[in-house]
Amino acid sequence: MSYWIADRDPLAVPSGKSPLLGATRVDFWKPFPWGVDERGNPVMATMLWLSLLVGAVPRQGKTFSARTIALAAALDPYVRLYVFDGKASPDWRMFAKVAHRIGFGIVPKNGVDPVQHLLTSLRELKADVEDRYHRLSELPLHVCPEGKLTTEISRDKKLNMPLTLFVVDEVQEYLTHPEHGKEILSLMVYLARVAPAVGVSVMTATQKPDDKACPSELRDQHQARFALRVGAYQVSDTILGAGSYSEGLDASKLLKSHKGVGLLKGMSDDSGIVRTYLADGRDADRILTRAAAPREAEGTLSGDAAGEAPAPETSATILDDVAAVLGKGEAKVWSETIVDRLADLRPDV
Repeated sequence: MSYWIADRDPLAVPSGKSPLLGATRVDFWKPFPWGVDERGNPVMATMLWLSLLVGAVPRQGKTFSARTIALAAALDPYVRLYVFDGKASPDWRMFAKVAHRIGFGIVPKNGVDPVQHLLTSLRELKADVEDRYHRLSELPLHVCPEGKLTTEISRDKKLNMPLTLFVVDEVQEYLTHPEHGKEILSLMVYLARVAPAVGVSVMTATQKPDDKACPSELRDQHQARFALRVGAYQVSDTILGAGSYSEGLDASKLLKSHKGVGLLKGMSDDSGIVRTYLADGRDADRILTRAAAPREAEGTLSGDAAGEAPAPETSATILDDVAAVLGKGEAKVWSETIVDRLADLRPDV
C-alpha cells in the first residue's frame, strides 16, 4: 500500500497558467493539456467523438474551464469553431477573430438577432452533419477505408469536413427563449447525439442544469460531464449523470476556494478531479491573435471571422408558403389550386 499525503488543501492551490500560452499550434486530433489532478499530475482532454456538458454555480470558473478547450481548438487551424454565449459577457468576445459563427446574448443589436443567428447556425450544422454521413459512406475505400472521418479527410479543404467544435455557454438562455427555444433544443439534441461521430463535437455550459432550463433530453446526450462546485448533491447528479453520487462523485463538496476545480466523468475510462489551467482575458486574446495567423495562411479563416454571412435560408415551412400564395380575402382555397400556386412559387421544391 502507498500513501499520498498533502500538507495543505491541494484543490485550493492554483494550477497555473495554461501551456497553450506557449503553443503556436495544437493538433486537436490528439489530447491537449487541460489541467492537473489533486496530486499535480497532468490531465489531458480530448473532444473527439463526444459532447461535453459543463455545469456549476456562478463564479466557480465554469466559463474559463470551457474556454480553455475552445482555445485549444482555435490553435488548430483546421478546426471550425461555432461560439455562442447566452449571457453576452466579455468572456467569449475575442473569439470573433477565428470563429466561423459567433453570437452573444438574446437581444437584437445593430441589426443582428443573435438567437436567429444561432438558429441559422444550428440548421446549417445539422445539414452539414447529414451531408457528412452520406459522403463518408460514398468515399472510395482507399480514401476512407472504414467509412469514418480521418485526419487526412478532415484537413482536405476540397472535401470540406473539418473537425468542428460547437460551443454554447449559458445555454439555458437560448433553450428558454419563448419563440425559438423548442427548435433550438431539438437541433441541439440532434447534434449532441449524432454529430460527434462525424467530427462535430458539442460543448454546452450552464449554471442552471435543471429540467426546466436545460432539459434532461439534452443533458443525457452528452457523453462527458464536468461539474464544478454546485449547491447540492442532487445538482451534482444532474450534471454528472444519475448514480454519480453513489459512485462517490459529489461536486457539492467542493469549496468556494476551489475555483476552476471540478469532477470529470466520461472523457476517459477514469473519473476524477481536474484543476483546470487558467487563461484569463488577456491570455485568451493573445492566444486567439496567434491562432488567427495560421488560419489566414492555410485559408481556413471562414464565416463570421472572414466577413462571410450565412447563405440565405430557402426552406420555408408549408404554412409560410401557403400564406404566401393565398390572395387577399381568401379564407379557403381548393387544395388543387394551392398545389398549382405552390408549384409556381417554388418549382425546385
